[in-house]
Amino acid sequence: MRTPQETIKVFYEKLPKRYRDTIELEAKYADIGDIERVTITIMVATAVAVTLVPLVLPYSQIVNLTIFITLVIAAPPLLPYLMVSIAAEKRKNEMEKVLPDALLLISANLKSGLSIEKAFLLSARDEFGPLAEELRATAMEMFGGKPVEEALTDMESRIKSELFQETLKLLVDGLKSGGNTAKLLDSSAEDIRNSLELSEEINANIRMYVMFILMAAVVGAPLLFSISVYMAESTTEMWEGVDVDELEQADTGAGGMEMSFQEPDIDTAFFNEFSIMAIITINFFAALIISEIKNANIKEGAKYIPPLIIASLTLFFIMRSVIASLVGGFV
Repeated sequence: MRTPQETIKVFYEKLPKRYRDTIELEAKYADIGDIERVTITIMVATAVAVTLVPLVLPYSQIVNLTIFITLVIAAPPLLPYLMVSIAAEKRKNEMEKVLPDALLLISANLKSGLSIEKAFLLSARDEFGPLAEELRATAMEMFGGKPVEEALTDMESRIKSELFQETLKLLVDGLKSGGNTAKLLDSSAEDIRNSLELSEEINANIRMYVMFILMAAVVGAPLLFSISVYMAESTTEMWEGVDVDELEQADTGAGGMEMSFQEPDIDTAFFNEFSIMAIITINFFAALIISEIKNANIKEGAKYIPPLIIASLTLFFIMRSVIASLVGGFV
């Protein structure tokens, strides 16, 4: 009988190789071990959650079935990749923030006469977070006899950061050419710090655009759809109390032109469902756009999707009730 770990491995190996290679690379960047167990666990949990979705959705059977099939196909393979990728992106950001300080500390250690492996090891301070772990691991590889250039190249392959990779490549080239390593590290630290400050200024300038998108998606869309739904429901209720034949006879008897009246055919339930789906779709893409603007990475938008959708739908139901109570009081 197979153990749980063996069962997980069997299921994991049945996944497409390209998918496994992609998620394993992201797991390497995120420093996540046992990616097989993590992937299968998330997939199983997602599949169970998806089976419960049709039970809570207030739509017709056709709409529920469409949503269910879409989620069954897309969610189980997509969610593990997104979660691991977001973890890798978070780790990268944490490392980039402290990279200038770490480089300056390594440079100071080199200037004091320490070898590069000792400089790396003594610079692996706990406040550097994930970067401290990488510095410590790289120093241990150097102490173990691995050439410095090779150890730095391996470190570069474990970090998903162009900024970090370019710095390490520059350091490797400097070591090969016999340049002043400490001076090179000081210069790199200054350049990285300037780059991060420029990035902060850019983020400050684009906050206005992010706020505009949030207002349009989270507030504007629910407001417009709640007004539209109320108008559709009110129009339908008004025509329910009208006798069309009697209205036509009264118009003819008054000596006016003969006019034809027809009750509008409005499916308010479908219109309400359409409004909810439209709000979800708008906020889904709004989250991706905001992530692309802020982080230059559309994948991080996945963590913005649930709060935006929840907030916009909550406002939609609140606004619909408020509009009905306010406008209904004047009618």
